[in-house]
Amino acid sequence: MKKDSAKKVIWYFALYAMFFLLSCYMVSRADDLVFKAGIERYGGFSGWVKWFSNNWGGRIVPQGLLVILLQFPPVVFNLFNAFAWVLLVIYIKKVFDADGVFRAGFIYGLIPALIFILIPTNVLTGTVFWKCANVLYLWGSAALLAAVYPLVKFIYGQKITVPDYVISVIGAVYASSFEQAGVLMCGVLFLLLLYSVFFKRMIKWQIVVLFLLAAACTFYFCRLPGNAVRSHIEVLGQMPKYDMYSTLDKVLWGVWYVINYIEEEAMYIVLLLAGTVVFLMHQNRKQNDPVVIGADIMLVFFVLCTMNRIGLTNLGREYFLSNLFKLVPVDTVNFGFSALLAICSVIHFLAYVYLGCCILIIHPEKLEIIGFSFFFGGLASMWMMGFSPTIYASKGRPRFLCYLFLLCVGIRIVSGAMCTEREKENVFTNAIFHSG
Repeated sequence: MKKDSAKKVIWYFALYAMFFLLSCYMVSRADDLVFKAGIERYGGFSGWVKWFSNNWGGRIVPQGLLVILLQFPPVVFNLFNAFAWVLLVIYIKKVFDADGVFRAGFIYGLIPALIFILIPTNVLTGTVFWKCANVLYLWGSAALLAAVYPLVKFIYGQKITVPDYVISVIGAVYASSFEQAGVLMCGVLFLLLLYSVFFKRMIKWQIVVLFLLAAACTFYFCRLPGNAVRSHIEVLGQMPKYDMYSTLDKVLWGVWYVINYIEEEAMYIVLLLAGTVVFLMHQNRKQNDPVVIGADIMLVFFVLCTMNRIGLTNLGREYFLSNLFKLVPVDTVNFGFSALLAICSVIHFLAYVYLGCCILIIHPEKLEIIGFSFFFGGLASMWMMGFSPTIYASKGRPRFLCYLFLLCVGIRIVSGAMCTEREKENVFTNAIFHSG
């Protein structure tokens, strides 16, 4: 045990050193300079909070912390940022490998590699390498995972400690002040709560209180008047026709935003996830199982979609396959579309839905609720941009949470599959032992 603890400390130190060096490449730019001047411009920190919450948005916790940190030499922010990176990696291990299948060192090395290889550079540049967005997307992701961790431990029958609850409350308050992370956090907590109540037939009152706190804080920060003010400013400055869109238009726009950008920027993440799901289903189920056959068809769909994307990206021309993967346009002057295009769009959408459902039932013996929750939660964190006039101004930033958690879902389902195999081996070994 002492040897394992020493190895973890070494890994923590190595991760911290690596992320500290990466953080040193960051310099204050653009909006960072505006936040740095916040205290001086508004006569103190409380003056900044009052102005920001009434004129810009509800992100007063993460970006308020940024305002404070920017008053110090840059190395101070770098020290905190490296700590946030380490927390993110640690909680990815805790939440998505709750079974403890993988060695800590393997996950601690794998996570940074996956992030920097598979998440597009334009998304990383605008999130984890820009201070004013970093405290939202990177720090917010770590806070979100810390917030849901006690419920994950409860589902796996592990003891929840007082520090777990304390850190969870801090994480819930922090994440709730960033609307994307807050809504995602509440959605995941709600699904895990439902699973605990209806499938485990038990729940702790502390966890219910945690969910209610997260929901109340998210609602509060989303209802601050600055959100409406900024929305109005973005409509006037970026999208004067935004108010003309109906709710259905915004729903479709969100779907288009999710599918189009995932396949343009992160198609290999989806293909890797779909391939892993199909492989594990073939390991766990009979080959003639309708669910497995449907998963095979889904994988073929994503393979063809990937080939089409490669052709479009590298050759700049369409082929007959391209028509199968087009979506009904929303932001266009052409209001009509063909029945074939509508059918293709529905099939396209259902492929993602089927992938998420396969994740839920990937193990015949149990439901994969954590992978399911974060898969649809990640997609929803992008989809909700259809309801925001900042969709153009935000560029690639809103896509970070989705890409990150799709990677994490892949780790989760492999961890769950390996745990199931280990349990089967233990049952088999015990049966032989007792029979002997």
